[in-house]
Amino acid sequence: MLSFVPNGGAKSCNYGCLGYGSCVQACPFDAIFVENGVAVVDKEKCKACGKCVEVCPKKLITLIPYDAQYAVACSSKDKGPVTMKDCKAGCIGCQLCKKNCASGAVEITDFNATIDYDKCVGCGVCMEKCPRKSIVTH
Repeated sequence: MLSFVPNGGAKSCNYGCLGYGSCVQACPFDAIFVENGVAVVDKEKCKACGKCVEVCPKKLITLIPYDAQYAVACSSKDKGPVTMKDCKAGCIGCQLCKKNCASGAVEITDFNATIDYDKCVGCGVCMEKCPRKSIVTH
C-alpha cells in the first residue's frame, strides 16, 4: 500500500488539495512534498503508515496498493455540470469506465469513480474510455 493524492484540481473545486502541507509535516518518512500547490507522494519512500490520511483537512488522501496501475485522480462528489465548471479533468460520473470494465472493478459513488483493486486486472480500459481523463496511470 501507499498514499495517493488526487491531482489537486482547480482551487475552485471543493475537493481539491489546498496545499497546506499538513500531510508533509505528518509523514515520518519524508515521502510527501508540495509542488505547484498540490501534495505529491514519493512512491519509493511511502510506507503506507496512514498519518497523511489522518491529517488531510479535506480527507483526499487514500491508501492504494503499491502495485496499482491506475487511480482515479479526482475526489469530487459534485454532479457533472458543477465538476465540469470547476475542473477540466474532474470525474462526472458518466459511468463509461464502469460499463466498459470487464472485471467489474469500477464503481460510481457520489458521481465519482472508484476502483476495487482486488478486482482490477490492470487492462486500462477504464482509463481509455474516460472522456475526462480522470483515471490515470499510477
